[in-house]
Amino acid sequence: MNRIRDELFLPLHKPLKTMITRIARKEYIEMIRDGRFRWAAGIVFALLAGSLIVGWKHYADVETQRAESQAADREIWVGQGEKSQHSAAHFGSYAFKPTSPLSSIDRGVLPYTGVSVFMEAHRVKEASYRPVEDANAMHRLGAVTAASTLQLLIPLLIILLAFSSFAGEREQGTLRQLMSLGLQRRTVALGKALGVVLPLMLLLAPAAVVGAVAMVLHAGPDAALWSLPRLLLMVVLYLLYFGLFIGIVLIVSARASSTRVALIVLLGFWLWSSFLVPRAATDIADALFPMPTSIEFDRAMQADYDQLPAWTDRMPAIEERLMKEHGVDAPDLIPVSVAGHILLEAEEDETRIYRKHFDALRDTYEAQNRVVQAGAVLAPMVTVKAVSMGLAGSDYAHHRHFVEAAETYRYDFVQMLNRDMVAQNASWDYRAGRAMWESIPTFTYESPGLGWTLSHHTIGLGLLGLWFVVVALAMPVAVTRMKIN
Repeated sequence: MNRIRDELFLPLHKPLKTMITRIARKEYIEMIRDGRFRWAAGIVFALLAGSLIVGWKHYADVETQRAESQAADREIWVGQGEKSQHSAAHFGSYAFKPTSPLSSIDRGVLPYTGVSVFMEAHRVKEASYRPVEDANAMHRLGAVTAASTLQLLIPLLIILLAFSSFAGEREQGTLRQLMSLGLQRRTVALGKALGVVLPLMLLLAPAAVVGAVAMVLHAGPDAALWSLPRLLLMVVLYLLYFGLFIGIVLIVSARASSTRVALIVLLGFWLWSSFLVPRAATDIADALFPMPTSIEFDRAMQADYDQLPAWTDRMPAIEERLMKEHGVDAPDLIPVSVAGHILLEAEEDETRIYRKHFDALRDTYEAQNRVVQAGAVLAPMVTVKAVSMGLAGSDYAHHRHFVEAAETYRYDFVQMLNRDMVAQNASWDYRAGRAMWESIPTFTYESPGLGWTLSHHTIGLGLLGLWFVVVALAMPVAVTRMKIN
């Protein structure tokens, strides 16, 4: 170590790149040889690797269960026996939400949003069977994911690595010797930043390679094609986040009067950014856009529902319209099913009411999410967390996209059954069989594209960019005003 330090302090006129490399090498070797770093890096790597393994196993299990449940539900649907189309519409079927391979990294809100939607006539329902409902307190406490490790522990590791970069050298008296070589302060700052990056790459690069290879091997070709661009952007997002944290740490270390002050300030910022601001932003969002209780929601929807005419009240107007359309003068001569037309009209009116209230509820969730994203003004992790979930397909926007796709399918398949009643001139006691049930297409879901995902995080990405501008402007100022003694 003394040889490296002496080599660095040789008053040679070296190119800028060479001096940056020497400073980075010196910082890197000191960190690698520090037992505290080895222990901290080992713990973080174990948590990261373990969470990736658990995440991939969870993804594989969930997808296997989803495929089996979807196939079983289809068999139950086509094998339901002879019955009226309306009874079949109430018999219903399930839409099971697929998960993306990247949910093995970031599960986001998946444990809280439900995994299946039951689809039947006259009803719009939210997703049910939320995994968190079956989890005990210890399970929730121990649900460490790769994303939470990257968002919380890596910044903490950066703080422990770099908080003494300038403050420590000042206390040891080596900072004055270093600056006496005639180096620009920015050059020293770049070298120290690079010296922090190198140990992090030793920690993160193997995990990233293993994760990418596992995804390609275990995910299907379509899922891998959908996930690879998102994985690349996720890697870039986290690297930029770590770079932002390195800049903040170096700024504080340059301006702090001692290593103790630097450490206290940085740990305070980590707590502020990681826990206090996200929690406060969530509470503010709840206050600005309060959610109705389930009782209030049901009452409001029922009030609109009660305004609809009863089925018996619909019949005279529908019969009169159909008699005019078909040129007959008696209801018995109408060549199509009056009952089928009543069901078609009732389903359309009821669906409009249900969608109105559920869309308002989901819009409130979206408004709350926008408020939370605005919290990135005070803490960059707010954006990183939101965008990470979006890229993994595990945020609320993706969940809403799925349930709305399921609702579109529900309405279409119910109306297909009602139109078949019309075409068959079926009465209420008409019975259809397996051929009719098989004619209803299986529910399929296609996840939205990358552009759609990024469009839901423009506020957060803009604020994260603002953080980079602020840190980029503050870094040279902090280094220029840094005390040498």
